[in-house]
This record gives sequence, structure tokens and C-alpha cells, in this order.
Amino acid sequence: MPEAVAEDPKAEASKPEASGETAQEPTAEISAEGKETAPPDGKGKGKGKERKKTSYWISWDSLERRMEKGRWVAISCSKDHSAKIWELHSHECRGTLAGLHEGAVRCAVIDWKELTGITGADDGSMVLWNLDRYECNEQWLSGKFGQQICVAADWENQRAVSGTAQGKLLLWDSKKLALISAVDAHPGARINKVFIDVVIGFAVTAAEDGRLRVWDVTVPELTCIGTFDKHGDSITALAVDFNKNRVFSGAADGSLCFWHLARPVKTRASIGKLDGHDDKVNAVALDVKKGLAVSASDDETARVWDVRDSICLGVLEGHTLAVRDVVADFDQQTCITCSDDATLRMWDMVDSTCLAVLEGHTGR
Repeated sequence: MPEAVAEDPKAEASKPEASGETAQEPTAEISAEGKETAPPDGKGKGKGKERKKTSYWISWDSLERRMEKGRWVAISCSKDHSAKIWELHSHECRGTLAGLHEGAVRCAVIDWKELTGITGADDGSMVLWNLDRYECNEQWLSGKFGQQICVAADWENQRAVSGTAQGKLLLWDSKKLALISAVDAHPGARINKVFIDVVIGFAVTAAEDGRLRVWDVTVPELTCIGTFDKHGDSITALAVDFNKNRVFSGAADGSLCFWHLARPVKTRASIGKLDGHDDKVNAVALDVKKGLAVSASDDETARVWDVRDSICLGVLEGHTLAVRDVVADFDQQTCITCSDDATLRMWDMVDSTCLAVLEGHTGR
């Protein structure tokens, strides 16, 4: 599942000098050219058991000091227990993050400003990464809450939320990866997506029980303040615009719904429904201001939507297996999809053409 960032493509690129910093993990580093180099001696820090595997971003020089203005960067997660960084202008994989998770990496959220990130995996682990120093800042190794399926963060306000396969919603201090609160949000039902906005004071969860739930994150214990239960099937995709009070969701039956997130939050029906996919919707992206959305589905396609008129504007075809995730830059009219065929694709959303195919993962 990719997460992308795009800086102003017209801005002048800067090339600061190398930092001279070294990673602190007793294992080998692979350079950008693929040559193995001996690492310095030392031990990284983290919670729980001592780490014996790499916590490197296997990357070119210092990621932080080589990210130039105008460069697009994406991160993807895989069943091969790794996450990868992609430089989208050159269509190259610039680094692999591996060695700490012992299960499929299911989710990632990145603070591109501070170059830190959180990844979650099937083994129940969460890892907070320092992407500048190529090392793990903190680890959460406990699997007692089950598989970590989704994660979202409000970096400015130092909060993150994650959802598990067992229906638990967890609230974290994103700076320390310290658990603040845990609640049985959707008992026995996998939480597929979660969003948070600390200023607004809400988190939203979507689960296999067919319900969207809204949570108050300003109180010591997470509290449900509203439920959206008119979807009719397992909710498998979610996008939220808290400022515009809109929610866009997708379900296992291929349907999509557009909701009004009102105050006070009450149980209500959707304000628009879109049909077109022939199978489960896995992910959606939304821009309320432009009235556009993108969805990714098990039917091997992604679709571009006009959510105001509830019509499909284009079908993105090319993947040979289920499309698992999508991120979009609506200003540039470009999106990225990832698939069970182990590839990522870049698309022009206007004419529905594929701009590039990114390969490198060994699993979906």
C-alpha cells in the first residue's frame, strides 16, 4: 500500500552535502548500486528484545539530505515483511526497510517533514522509524492486540491510531510510539481503515461488520459518538475530509458511498451511492474540493469518480491481479496503485493511461 508525497515540481532542487552520519546496527548495508558494505559496530535502541536484524533504510546516501525539492517519493508495504521507498520521477526503488517485522507489513504512515514513520505488521508489531539515521526509534513488539491492519497519524499533534484484525482501536503517542488507549471498537470484526484529526477531535473507523464509527479522541478513553450503518456489507475502504465533513467509503460488494459527517454525529444514510466495480473495493482516495475520488478493487481495476454527480470518469486497467491500494495527487491528476501482481503503477487520471510500472517486491 503506497503513501506518496509530492513537492512543488517547479521549485529549484537543492543538493546539500552528505551528512557523514553512520547507521548504528551490526549488519550489512546495501548501497544504491547494490554493493554490500561493512557497517559500523554498535547497537540500535528499541523496546523489547534486542534486535538482531537490520533496521536500515537500504538507500542512497542520507534519505533526508538527498530528498530534493521537486522529487516525488512513495512508500509501499508487502507480504515479504518489508517496506520500500520509491523515487517516482526515475521510477526506481531507492531503498528497502526490512529485518524487524516478522510478518507481512500491512500499513505505513510517514511524516515527510520530520522523516519519521510508523509501520505495522501481521505479527502485531509496530515500528517507529527515523528515516534520516536509518534506524528504528522505538518498537512495539507485543502481539496481544492482534494483527495491525491500518494506521493513521496526526503528526503535528503527536497522535496516531491503528486498527487490528480483532477489532481493536489503539491510540498512540506518535512521537514515542507509546500506547495511550485501547478499545473494542468493532468486537470480532477486522478494522480495515482508520483516520484521525486531533484538532477536530475525531477518529473514524471502517470495519467488516458493515459499520463506520466516529470516535472522540480528546477524552482519556476513546469514546464512540456516532455510527454509520447503512452500507449493507463489509466496509473495506475509507477516505475522510474532516474539514469538509465528508466521508467516502467502499464495500465488499463493490459499492461506494458518500456520507455527510454532521455535528452532532448521528446514525444516518449516505448522501450518494456509486456503482461500477464488479468486486470488493480495497481503497479510496478523495478530494472534496475538486469533487473527485479514486477507488481500487479486487476486479483488477481502479476507477476515477465525479462524486458530485455520482458518475465514473475513467477506468484504470493494466494490473493482472487485485488492486489493493491507491494514492492520488489530484492537483497533478496523477495516482499510484499497488496490486497483488507485486507491481505499482502510475496513472494519468485524465485520460486513464498508465505512465509507469514499478517493480521490486517479491510478494504482493
